[in-house]
This record gives sequence, structure tokens and C-alpha cells, in this order.
Amino acid sequence: MGLNSREAFRMAGTKVPCVMTIAGSDSGGGAGVEADLKTFSALGVYGTCVITAVTAQNTKGAYDIFPMPPELVRRQIEVVLKDISIGAAKTGMIYSEQIIEVVFESLGKYRLKFVVDPIFRALIGALNRMRSNRLRESPFLGAPSKRSRVSERCQM
Repeated sequence: MGLNSREAFRMAGTKVPCVMTIAGSDSGGGAGVEADLKTFSALGVYGTCVITAVTAQNTKGAYDIFPMPPELVRRQIEVVLKDISIGAAKTGMIYSEQIIEVVFESLGKYRLKFVVDPIFRALIGALNRMRSNRLRESPFLGAPSKRSRVSERCQM
């Protein structure tokens, strides 16, 4: 069995920055966790992931979405952080109000720096306004964070 990139860097004595994406999974590979991990890798960063929902989608559209149970989202975060020193996290699609609560409680508990990429809907339809309002009202957005909007990203 071969070494993964993190083990290879460790053996070479090189410290690799480690980050976490907390988002939905896109079966077509063009968005969500899959796109984040590709980006992290291209930038020389070791990426970990927490899946908040699984979609059935391709390049033509999104057809189904299945949210993860909130406790499984919490457990994914805890287990990764027990083993890997994460420097920062990035959120993507956080499907439900309950998952929003779990994610921001965990970010606060572990005092992680994070970037919020406010994905409130997939191509199959809008997530309700309550969810987006809940994210905006999160007390953890006062923590070290950056709210990312497309217009801001274009200026960065």
C-alpha cells in the first residue's frame, strides 16, 4: 500500500498546511467537497473533509439531495481534529439549520479560523430563508472568520 501525500511530506520532514472543508458532496465532481479538495491539492495544501449532504448531480443538473444526520457531521469534525492539526476550515453547503448549529458549535469549540462560502441552494431548488437567516445570525460569525461573497472573491 502506497503512502498518501501527507505521510510522504511527513517522512520528508516537510510541514504541509492542513485545512478542512465542511460542505456537500457533488457526485459530478464540479462543486462541493470534491472541488474544494482539488483546489487544496493544487495549492499544495492537505485537505480533509466533512460531508454535510450528498447530492445526485452531473453537469446537466442536480436531481436529489440527502442531508447527513447532524451527529454524524459533528463526529466527522471531532474525529479528524483528534488526528490532524487543522489550520483553518471552509464551509460550503450546510444543508439544514441543525447542521448549521453543529458546524458552528464545533468551529467555536475547537477555535478554528474559517471562511464561510454561503451556499444556500443547490440546482434542485432553494434552501429555505430560515436557514440562510440562521447562518447570518450565528454568534460564531463574530469569531475569526471571513464571509465570502462572489463579488468579494472577484476583488480578492
